[in-house]
Amino acid sequence: MLESELDLLWVLWAAGLVFVMQAGFLCLEAGVTRTKNAINVAMKNLADFAMALLVFWALGFGLMFGRGLSGWWGGEHFLLELEAGDAALATLFLFQAMFCATAATIVSGAVAERMSFLGYLAVTVIVSLLIYPLFGHWAWGGLLGGAPGWLADLGFVDFAGATVVHSVGGWVALAAILQIGPRRGRFVAGEAPRTLPAGNLPMAMLGVLLLFLGWFGFNGGSTLAFDGRVPGVLVNTVLAAVAGVLSGMLIGWRVRRYADVMYAMNGAIAGLVAVTAGAHALSMAQALAVGAIGGVLMVLASEWLLRRGVDDAVGAVPAHLVAGIWGTLAVGLLGDMSLLDTGLGRVEQLLIQALGVVVCGIWSFGLAWLLLRGIDRLRPLRVSDEAERLGLNMAEHGARTELNELLECMREHERRGDLQGRVEADPFTEVGEIAAGYNRVAGALERAVANTQVMLRNLRDGVVTWRADGTLTGLNPGAEQLFGVEAKTLIGAPISQLIADELPALGERRELRLRGADGIRYLEIQVSEGAAGSHAEFAGMVRDITERKRLEEQLYRERDLAQVTLASIGDGVITTDASGCVTFLNAEASRLTGWSLEAAYGQPIAHIYQLLDETHGGRVDNPARRVLASGRVVAADAAHLLLGAAGERWPVHHSAAPIRSRQGLAVGAVVVFQDVTVNRSLARKLSHQASHDALTGLANRRSFEAQLQRLVAAVGEQHMLCYLDLDQFKVVNDTCGHMAGDELLRQVSRLLRQHLRGTDLLARLGGDEFGILLFDCPAAKAVELGEELRCSIEAFRFGWEGHSFAIGVSIGMVPLGEGHALTLRDALSAADAACYAAKEGGRNRVHLYQPDDSQLLERHGELQWVPRLQAALDADALRLYAQPIVAIDKASGGAIHEVLVRLEESGKIINPGAFLPAAERYNLMPRIDRWVVRNTLAWLGDTYRCGELEGMWSINLSGASLSDPQFCRELEEQVAAAALPAGTLCFEITESAAIAQLSTVSELIVTLKALGCRFALDDFGAGLSSFGYLKQLPVDFLKIDGHFVRDLHRDSIDRAMVEAINTVGHTLGLLTIAEFVEDEDVLQRLRELGVDYAQGYLFGKPQPVTALAHTSIKVMPR
Repeated sequence: MLESELDLLWVLWAAGLVFVMQAGFLCLEAGVTRTKNAINVAMKNLADFAMALLVFWALGFGLMFGRGLSGWWGGEHFLLELEAGDAALATLFLFQAMFCATAATIVSGAVAERMSFLGYLAVTVIVSLLIYPLFGHWAWGGLLGGAPGWLADLGFVDFAGATVVHSVGGWVALAAILQIGPRRGRFVAGEAPRTLPAGNLPMAMLGVLLLFLGWFGFNGGSTLAFDGRVPGVLVNTVLAAVAGVLSGMLIGWRVRRYADVMYAMNGAIAGLVAVTAGAHALSMAQALAVGAIGGVLMVLASEWLLRRGVDDAVGAVPAHLVAGIWGTLAVGLLGDMSLLDTGLGRVEQLLIQALGVVVCGIWSFGLAWLLLRGIDRLRPLRVSDEAERLGLNMAEHGARTELNELLECMREHERRGDLQGRVEADPFTEVGEIAAGYNRVAGALERAVANTQVMLRNLRDGVVTWRADGTLTGLNPGAEQLFGVEAKTLIGAPISQLIADELPALGERRELRLRGADGIRYLEIQVSEGAAGSHAEFAGMVRDITERKRLEEQLYRERDLAQVTLASIGDGVITTDASGCVTFLNAEASRLTGWSLEAAYGQPIAHIYQLLDETHGGRVDNPARRVLASGRVVAADAAHLLLGAAGERWPVHHSAAPIRSRQGLAVGAVVVFQDVTVNRSLARKLSHQASHDALTGLANRRSFEAQLQRLVAAVGEQHMLCYLDLDQFKVVNDTCGHMAGDELLRQVSRLLRQHLRGTDLLARLGGDEFGILLFDCPAAKAVELGEELRCSIEAFRFGWEGHSFAIGVSIGMVPLGEGHALTLRDALSAADAACYAAKEGGRNRVHLYQPDDSQLLERHGELQWVPRLQAALDADALRLYAQPIVAIDKASGGAIHEVLVRLEESGKIINPGAFLPAAERYNLMPRIDRWVVRNTLAWLGDTYRCGELEGMWSINLSGASLSDPQFCRELEEQVAAAALPAGTLCFEITESAAIAQLSTVSELIVTLKALGCRFALDDFGAGLSSFGYLKQLPVDFLKIDGHFVRDLHRDSIDRAMVEAINTVGHTLGLLTIAEFVEDEDVLQRLRELGVDYAQGYLFGKPQPVTALAHTSIKVMPR
C-alpha cells in the first residue's frame, strides 16, 4: 500500500478526481431542482464539503483509521499532524477525506428544496463525525496497522465503498426525507405524483458526466497502488455505468412510456455504485450485469417510493442505497473468490456481505433517525411553508434574482388592484422577456376592462351588483333607467331598498312588477354568482319584459282561434270543459266516433270516445278523464280500438293534454287521435317482406336462422337441418338468363313444398341455396326424405323457350337436439360442410353430418388453415429454410441447396405438410410462391453483394403458380432484376404440374434459362411418369421421388424404378437427384447405380438460411 512514489502520485491524482465528484453532485442536484432553490442546493454542496473535511480531519479520520479497540473504533490520529516522512499518511487522509465528503453530500440532493441550511449542516456533522467514520472502521479499519475492523475480520468486502460510502449516505438520506416529509405539491390526494420542473437538465447531465469522471478516481484509487489491477477496475467501472444508463433508461421507458431523463442519469449512478463494491473481483461481463441490474433496481425502487409518498428530490436513495446494497451482495454472488482472498466459501461470503448490509442499515438509519428527531425538536429541520413557496435562494441566503423582482411587482399589482403600473423589463434576459410579456398582458387586460365598462354603461339592460351581506355595490346606467333611481343615492344601502321582492335563486328568473308614473312596468331579473370576497359577489341582470307580456296576452287571445284550425286537420280532435263534457269535435272525430258535434255537445266524453283493449277487449280508461284528474299530458303507449256509435271498431293512437287558462288553471282537456288502419296494413306487409323471400315467397335467411336458433337452444327434441345446393343451376342462368333462373327457383320451391309436411320450414337462403328444418324428425326418416327430395329434383325437367334442362341437388343434413349440442354458427357450418361433402362425393347426393366424419374433419381442418395462412402472409410470418443437396461423386459438381418454407406461429415453427394442402386447395399457393421467390432473391442478392454467394439454390414452384400468367411475368422480371450469376438459381417443378401446363412451362423454362437459371423436374415417378414428355421439357435435373429411394436397399422394384429413371435421365443428358436419403446403405446403392446427387436427413435437416455457416448475412429476409 503506497509503497512507491508512483503509488502516491496515483492516489493523489485519484483524490483529485474524487473531488471532481463534488462538482458533479453540485451540478446534478442544482440542475434537477427548481431554479428558486438552485443556489441553496449549490451552497449546501460547498458547505458540506468544507464542514465534512474539517470534522474528518479533527476526529473522523482518527476514529476510522486509528489503531482501535477490538475493531470497533480508532483511537489515534485526532487533529492530524503530519511530519516530513508522512507522505503516505497524508495521501491516505486526503483520499479518504474526499470519500467522507461524498457520503455527506449524498443527503443534500434527497432533502433538497425543503430542509433548512443549519439543519443540513447538522446532518453533515453527524455523518462526518459518527456514522461514516465508525462504520468505515468496522469495514476498513486496520489499514494503518492494528487490528482490522470486526466486519473486515469476518471477511466483509467493500472494495471502494458501495456500502461504506454510498449506502451510508443513502440510509441517512432516507431517514432525513422520512423525517421532513415531501415537498409541497408533490403528492395530492386522488392524483398521480406530480413531477416538479427541473431548473436546468443539461447542467444536471453535465454533473452526471463529472461523476462518471470522478468515479475513475473513486474506484481506481481504491487499489492504493498503481499496479496491474487499475485498468481492469476502470474498465469494469465504465461497463457498469453504461449498462446502468441503458437499463435505467429502457425500464423507465417501459414504466413512463417515454425516455425519462432522471432514470437515465440515475441509471449511470446506480451502475457506478453497484460495481464499486467488487470492481476488482468481477469479470467484464459480470460488471455489465451488475450495472444493468443496478439500473433496473433503481427504477423499481424509485417507483415504489413514489407509490409510498416518499419524496426523494434527486433519486439519491434508489441510486446510492439500493444500488449499493445490490453491489455489495453481488460481491458474494459473482466475485472471483481467489481475488477476494477471504478464505470463505461463496455461501459464507454472501452471508457476510448480507450481514454488512444489515449492520450498515441499522447503524446509519437508526442513529440518523434518532439524532434527527432530537434536532427537529430543538430546531425544525424543515423550512416554513412561506420559505418553501418563496424559494430557499431568498429565504435561506437572501439571494434575489430578476425572477424574484418580477414576482414582487406582480404581487404589488395584485394587492393594489391597479393595472396601470408597468414592470421594468430588461430586453436582454429571459426574465426581462417574461416581464415584457406581463406588461403586454396587463395592457390588454386594462383595455378589455375599459371596453367592458363602456359596454356596461351603454347596455340597455340593467346590471346590479351586491355583496353576500346584501350591500348594494353598483348599478349601471341601464339599471338606473329601469328602476328610476340614481346609483349614488343607493350604493352602500341594502339591496332590499331597490328590490323589495324576494330575490330568485342562482340561475333562476323572476318577474318584478313596478308601478310608475307611466303605468305598470314588468321587469325580469336573473341572479349569478361572482368572485368570492369581491365587490360583486352577486350580480343581477335586469331587463324590461313589458313588451313581452303584451305579446303573451295577444297569444292567449289567438289561442282561441286555434279551435277553428282543429276542425280542418286530418287527426280526430275532441275538446272538453273542466267537467269532462264535450265542447268540440272536428270532422275526423265525427267520422270515427259516429257522433256529430250537435249530438255530442255537452255529453260526457266517456260516452262519445270509448276505447277497448286490443288484446282482451276490455274497457280502457278515458284519456280525457285521466288528464282532468292529474293535470298532466297522457300519451298512449300502444294502439287501442275506438268503438263507434254503430258498433264499428277503429284502431287508433291517441294522446290527451290539459287546456289551461292564463292563470295556469286546467279549464278542459283535448284528445287527439289518429286512425292507424292503413299503417297497420303497411306494417303487416313490411313484416312479411322482412321475413320472406320476395322471389319465391319462402321464408328468408333471417327468418330461417331465427327459427334455427330456437331449435339449437331446445332440449330433449330431435330435429334435422337440411342444406340444399342446386347442381347445374348456373348452366340455366348462363344459357337462358336470370329470368329463366328466377322461374326455375320458383318451380323448385313449389316442388320442394309438395314433399314436406305442413309443420316443416322451407327457406331460400340465397342464390340457388335452400334450407329445410324438419321438426321432430329422426335421422333415418330425414335421410329417407332427403333421398325423396333428391330423386324428385333429379327427375324434374325445366323447360324454357324450347330448351329442356335437368338439374340435381346436393343435400347436407345435420341432426339437432338429443346428443347434438351445437350453436347456431356450428350448425350452419356443419350443414355447409356436409353439403360440400355431398358435392365432393360426385354431386346430386345426400350426406349426413357426423361429428367424427373424417372427410368433413379434413375439410374443416383445411378451412381452419385458410385464415391462419392469410394472416401469416399479411404479418410476414413465413420463414426460409434450406437443405443441402450433396454430390455422391465429389467430382460431380458444386454445392446445391433446396430452399424450403416454414410457418412461424407464437414462436413455433410449423412444417409445410401441415398447411400446404390447404394452400393448394384454396388457391393460396401463388401468394406463398411470390413470398418465397421475393425473399429468396433478396437474401441471395445480399449474400452476392457481400461476396459470400456459393453454389446453386433451388426454389419450388407450384402448379397453381405456373398456371398464373401474372405470376410468370413477375417471376421473369424479378429474376432479371436480381442479376445473380448464371447457375445460381434453379426452379423445381413437379412432374404432374409440368405435364398439365406443358406449353406454358416450356416457354417459361426457355425464358428463364436465357437469364442463367436452371430447372429440375421434382418428384419424378410419383405422377404420370411419362418418359416421352422429358424430350419436350428442357430441364437440367431429374429428382427421383423419395418413395422409391427410401427402401431402395430392401425393395428390388424400387431399385429397378430408380435405375430406369436414372438411365433415362442420363441418356437425355440430365443430372439425377435422389430424395429421402437417410442412411449409408441407400447412399451406397445410389453410388452403385450412378445417381449424381443425394438429398435427405443423412446430409442435414432443413435449417434457417441465416444459420448457414458460409454466410455472414444473419437477418432472416421478410
